[in-house]
Amino acid sequence: MSVERTTALRPSARKGPSALAAEADRELVDLETRLVAVRRDVHAHPEVGFDVSRTAGLMAVELRHLGLSVRTGVGGAGVIADLDGTAPGPRVLVRAELDALPIREASGLEFAATGSAAHLCGHDVHLAAALGVATVLSRLRDRLPGSVRFCLQPAEELLAGAAPMLADGVLEGVDGALGAHVLSGVPYGTVTVNPGAVLSGADFFHTTVSGGAGHAGTPGQFADAILATAHLTTALQAVSARETPPDELLVLGIGAVHGGDAANAAPEDVTLLGNVRWLEPATARRAVRRVEEVCSGVAAALGCRAEIEWTGHAPVLVNDPGLAAVARRAIMSDGLAEVTEVPPLTASDDFAEFSTRVPGLFLGVGCGGPASAPHHHPRFEADERAVLMTARVLCRALLSVLTGWSAPAVSR
Repeated sequence: MSVERTTALRPSARKGPSALAAEADRELVDLETRLVAVRRDVHAHPEVGFDVSRTAGLMAVELRHLGLSVRTGVGGAGVIADLDGTAPGPRVLVRAELDALPIREASGLEFAATGSAAHLCGHDVHLAAALGVATVLSRLRDRLPGSVRFCLQPAEELLAGAAPMLADGVLEGVDGALGAHVLSGVPYGTVTVNPGAVLSGADFFHTTVSGGAGHAGTPGQFADAILATAHLTTALQAVSARETPPDELLVLGIGAVHGGDAANAAPEDVTLLGNVRWLEPATARRAVRRVEEVCSGVAAALGCRAEIEWTGHAPVLVNDPGLAAVARRAIMSDGLAEVTEVPPLTASDDFAEFSTRVPGLFLGVGCGGPASAPHHHPRFEADERAVLMTARVLCRALLSVLTGWSAPAVSR
């Protein structure tokens, strides 16, 4: 993810964190070696989609050892763990992701994954950071107000994991939601805290173009699904490039095309995977309609047919301004990090499914810089100092929310 920097927000007079936050900070610093080891273990054993049994099992064991009330299999593969304080206060959900990407890693790290999947987005960092927060707060629970629900979600990369967890009650009794994501385009030591829109909405689609299989040297005997797919891949770009006004955000991308196994044989079916990104629901509705029309129309014009399945969805991710203000003050209180605001990114996250239902806050934690490989690149590599920084930022923001935020009434 590349990030356009804006003016950083610096306090003119810094107050230190609360005594509880300061103690949590010290405890987290002492845990750094342990958290980095967890991160490396998760990184070396990536799992994708909903098939995250090893990662979920590892985290469930760790959370049970801390004395938290743990429930597994939430929404099929998710984990939730509740930590209750001793004083009244809101219940805040902290989300981290269990899944990796189906991409082969080329980072050269000594703990790099060796198969066809890899943590090339930072979810391993988020899991280790969430474990750090859970560890520290479990030790300080006798002074903890409110309660925390740790939510470990599968299938974020598919934009499909939050919905089944919601159906399984992950937000029952929850007043607010908190998440953090490392950002490769932002230097270590910088944290992004946006009031308002953070990430675009998205819809993922899977198109199957069907023609007629045959010998590649006999044109005229079958409809060519490869040719039709090539044409519709190009035609789809007109939806964003020529049909969308310049002041209206729409990104349409194709991530995968699969079809055929031999130079001299035409396949019957070709699959195409793509996505649209947007900031306005009306834009999304038009894009969905036009993708379907272009795919079916171009395929039909070349004697083929196209079937489209919409496989993942995330709304626009919007930060609650009140939560953002509370977290900003906490992170800036003693210079823990430089705080900045950035324009909404055209990446997406189904954390937005939580933050559309309860007030939410999604923080960005710098883990690289302008020269770093972007997210989802085979050579993506997070600055490992970001493990501790993400834990400290999450913990600082969480404690400030628990102690200094009046949760609005939420209709459930």
